[in-house]
Amino acid sequence: MQKSLKKTVLVGILSAMAFVLFLFPKFPILAAFPWLDLDLSDVPALFASVVLSPIAGLLVALIKNLLHLAVTSTAMIGELSNFLINGTFVLAVGLLHRYLFKALDLVHSVAFSLLLGSVFQVIAAVLVNFFLMIPMYSAFVNFSELGGAETYILAGVIPFNLIKDVAVSFVTLLLFRLLYRKFHGYLHK
Repeated sequence: MQKSLKKTVLVGILSAMAFVLFLFPKFPILAAFPWLDLDLSDVPALFASVVLSPIAGLLVALIKNLLHLAVTSTAMIGELSNFLINGTFVLAVGLLHRYLFKALDLVHSVAFSLLLGSVFQVIAAVLVNFFLMIPMYSAFVNFSELGGAETYILAGVIPFNLIKDVAVSFVTLLLFRLLYRKFHGYLHK
């Protein structure tokens, strides 16, 4: 099989895995904000970003969100914000791994990329929530009852994304250590 066809197949498989992980299992992390659920759907996208390319990882994140449109009631707002926030994480990790930390050994490169990528993701989460999510959902959610937009971001968005990034990074790094050789071998046969 040609290498480009193998990459396309992997993007499809990883997208399907991400979509299923986007549906379940989900875990609310912060009791005050039960709609902020932890899911592991970024793991396949991060894997694609590191193993294939940053664009492949971004495609997995995009396809996951496009598929999710069929089963959601967020009027595309949730999927758009998920893509912008988690797409930033996935793209940053892939680019950092490929260009900034490439001199390091593989596991350290991925670990440092995940760490720094989470900083970019938290910044994206703050910006997307402040300029997109809060204005669009303010018709449905009274953010003043939550202490205002700033309190929601400081007490909900930032801690949630930090916790999620730690969990997703841990699982990604663990799976990366276990599966990288198999994926690498498959691509280079």
